[in-house]
Amino acid sequence: MRPPRPPSMGSDGAPGGEGAKEEQQQPLYPLAVNNGRQESKPRVAGVIVSFKARPAVAAPAPALPRRLTTVLVVDKARLCCSLCSLALKRPIYQCAVGHLACGGCRTKLSTNACRTCGDGGAASAYALCPGLDIFYGELHLQCPYEPYGCKSYIPYYRAASHQSACEHAPCLCPEPGCAFAAPPQVLLAHLVDAHSWPAHKIPRFGAIHALRVPAAGPDRLLVVAEEAEAEEEAAAAEDDDDDAEGPAVFVLSVRARGEATAVSVACLRANARAGPQYRCVLWAMAPAPRGAAGRAGRRLCMETDVPSCAQPGESAVEDGMWLGVAPVMMLGASREIHLSVLIDKL
Repeated sequence: MRPPRPPSMGSDGAPGGEGAKEEQQQPLYPLAVNNGRQESKPRVAGVIVSFKARPAVAAPAPALPRRLTTVLVVDKARLCCSLCSLALKRPIYQCAVGHLACGGCRTKLSTNACRTCGDGGAASAYALCPGLDIFYGELHLQCPYEPYGCKSYIPYYRAASHQSACEHAPCLCPEPGCAFAAPPQVLLAHLVDAHSWPAHKIPRFGAIHALRVPAAGPDRLLVVAEEAEAEEEAAAAEDDDDDAEGPAVFVLSVRARGEATAVSVACLRANARAGPQYRCVLWAMAPAPRGAAGRAGRRLCMETDVPSCAQPGESAVEDGMWLGVAPVMMLGASREIHLSVLIDKL
């Protein structure tokens, strides 16, 4: 759940008012305290701390206690374990000097002495700090993919795992010299409009789509959106463009493999764990050879799971399963391949 929005603050980081400006000294860290409703998202915030407080005496007592949201900017090192240098995870231990350690790291030590302090006797012994467990448990960070649509605030010790699975992680444009990065649906429009990539729309998952591609042709985009889903996405886009999820985007790659041609399909997304898994069936078809009247045409078929890629043409596509099409299956001077593609959810 998103924290309440802080009200606008004065230039010194405190609520407006001359008396407040005279009494308020410049704080060590930027601080914003909200006693009411947040009016805008914090743009620069290291940590979000939320806790409940009683209403002021002069104000009428509300039915429910209001939430206070404090925005702090702190040194990231203060949130890291002195042993593993990663985000502190509960239970948290502390020596008398103040060095912090994760419970998991502390149990790996042969002694209870703080490794940073060395052999300092009783002063260097770790002690469990329940207060720090409570405090650090309330620290939340905004997802770094907020510019790409993620509105989540995550416990700071889960930030890395969230980032590795966030569905809003951007994909990269593969064109040389282009640094464009965006979610798959936005990158789809960029590749089509800015770089003239061919795109094919497949009406729904499980439908067979036929197309013809030259053996030396460019990569192609396959866009799958079921009609019901498309209507819901269009309605969601009218309500909130940032939260609307577009159709699934796939990349059809054609690569030379010696005299043969390798055809493969990959899902365009940065984090495969963030969404559904897919399977793909590829067919390559060609007429029967000359002089073989009455015989059925040639057909190659492959069924495989669909890998994911954050950038079309990256190694995940090259190393995945591919359909090898021999030269005898290619037609005409352009060595055209007649393909059929079926993509479905697992």
